[in-house]
Amino acid sequence: MDTTETPTEGGLRPQLAPHAAVGALVVAAGACRLAATVVGDEQTVAVWVAGSAFVIAVVAATRIRRRVFDKKARRRALAFLTVAVGWLTGVTVAGVSLGAVGLLMALGYGLSMHWWRQHPVGLIASKVTRTDYQRRWSENIGCTGGVLPGSRLTNPEQIGAGMRYTLRLRPGKQHLGMVDDKMKTVRGGLKLLADQQLIVEQHPDEPEPTARLTIITNSPVRKGVLWPGPSAFDSTTGRVSLGPYADGEGTATWRAYTENRLWGGFIQGGTGSGKSRLIDSLAMSLASSASHPTVIFYADGQGGASSPLLMRHADLFAGTFARILAMVSGMYMVMQLRQRENVDAEHEGFTPTADRPGLLGIIDECHKALLEAENPEHWKLTQQLCATISREGGKVGVALILASQEPTLNAFGGAGSRYCEALRSSLLTGNGIMLAGDDPNAKTIFGVAANPKTFPIGGGYGFVAKPAPGDRAALFRSSYLDDRLKKVWPPRITWRSLDGTPASAVVQGYGSRERTFEQRRAVVNGDLLVPGELPLVRPAPRPTSGGDGAALQVFGEVRAFPSWAEFEATARKEATRKLGPNHEKILAAIRSGYRKPSTIKEATGYSERQVHNLLGDLAEAGRVAKAGYGQYEVAQAA
Repeated sequence: MDTTETPTEGGLRPQLAPHAAVGALVVAAGACRLAATVVGDEQTVAVWVAGSAFVIAVVAATRIRRRVFDKKARRRALAFLTVAVGWLTGVTVAGVSLGAVGLLMALGYGLSMHWWRQHPVGLIASKVTRTDYQRRWSENIGCTGGVLPGSRLTNPEQIGAGMRYTLRLRPGKQHLGMVDDKMKTVRGGLKLLADQQLIVEQHPDEPEPTARLTIITNSPVRKGVLWPGPSAFDSTTGRVSLGPYADGEGTATWRAYTENRLWGGFIQGGTGSGKSRLIDSLAMSLASSASHPTVIFYADGQGGASSPLLMRHADLFAGTFARILAMVSGMYMVMQLRQRENVDAEHEGFTPTADRPGLLGIIDECHKALLEAENPEHWKLTQQLCATISREGGKVGVALILASQEPTLNAFGGAGSRYCEALRSSLLTGNGIMLAGDDPNAKTIFGVAANPKTFPIGGGYGFVAKPAPGDRAALFRSSYLDDRLKKVWPPRITWRSLDGTPASAVVQGYGSRERTFEQRRAVVNGDLLVPGELPLVRPAPRPTSGGDGAALQVFGEVRAFPSWAEFEATARKEATRKLGPNHEKILAAIRSGYRKPSTIKEATGYSERQVHNLLGDLAEAGRVAKAGYGQYEVAQAA
């Protein structure tokens, strides 16, 4: 790293601070000796001195950790406190001597050298270096006329992957989102090369708007990260390791299990982003868990082309629109059955066991199954079932992961469709992963400032929309299975099934489902007949004991899958209960002639996101309907 010699801010007062500290300790030592002479008990006084000094040191150390952000300066300051406590206690017992004072000066001034280098004074003061990146920031970004005038980089720190700084933005005038919005300009101002990465995140120790900026010149994840095996799932936290952050410090995680719940989520990435490879490693991590038994259902809007690995090994594979509907229908019935079990057995939430495992359904290229244009026959019921499972299923161990290349609401069925917003928000309550892509609109879906267009190429680079506590909001690279690992690991895993649990009572034909890759491929190719009827369910009024299988011990007569009218009436009633004054304001605007989201936004003063959310709620409740392209009208029923 090239550097330029420049003096930093100095002055006489900072230069005198170490002298004042040493002098204060000598005076305190004299006072302690005087107290020992008056009391006549040196040991008692020494104990009191040690205790008081320790308390003062703890308080001072806390302030240092909060206010001193240079790691070297912080370590030196803490070391000085340790020396002060030890020296003061010692001289209280042994007495103050020239040797003791000399020892204090040697240690104190030695630890103060870094402080003096940071605070030079006058012409005789030493000069410190300013890195090339600091100079470029000052000249191109933080200057008058720059994109972030008045901002500056401080506290340079060399790390294994490159350089790290504290980015000091102007309080009340600048914030972290402004850096993300101007990322290309910032990169240009720093003169970064194409393969050099930039991470800007909330500072872990300082208050907003201070940020931490990392320039990665030697990325440890540049060559890719292989899936580490079943250890990727942490049974203690219930999280799955997605892969290391781009600077190699820490690992991004997926929240799979928490107390009493299984979580799903949404993954979006453009062509070549590594979306399907991330799904592979995520599914493998959960399928291989011994502590948290999980059954994997897999559906693909592209007929299995997205992940031949899961097409081959998942417990159930759905490669056609009819099969995808049957899969989510079965998951819905498992959810209903477990809800009934929880009520009858007075259980709360869900804990995975061998006879009542978690059920995770994955739908890759979900937009194909959820858009009317792609799936005119089944899209509406598929969307409603997915929304219901995503909202209610987690607390009984049934969850969905949806993935798509679509960077818009089309991934959930399209803006204005009845359950689009409910599906999006329910999924993102669990997890959201935004991978690299060419359309910056993706960040609107996730509600983040990061721009996927700025992510490095090469596959696997992504951003967690809502990091788990303790995780970073920073660029990471997901692990993947190469050809060798795809041959080695899947045969070692016991892929769990629902055999012996409610499957035989919930999903018609589950016991005779296609189990081999050849059979599943034949279904996709149309070489095998696919039953056209919808699944059946056998209600379980009173489960006796055990897990899901207990529900099969007593059941009534077989009844058909609920009709669309029943689903629609139930969902409309639930949605209507959620409406409030904000929704009425939207309806009033539509009645006044503001029929497009853009004009409704102007009439109500709400943001674009709020308008779409409120319209989605109203559509779900049957209060508004589409009236031509991009327009809405108050529904007749309203």
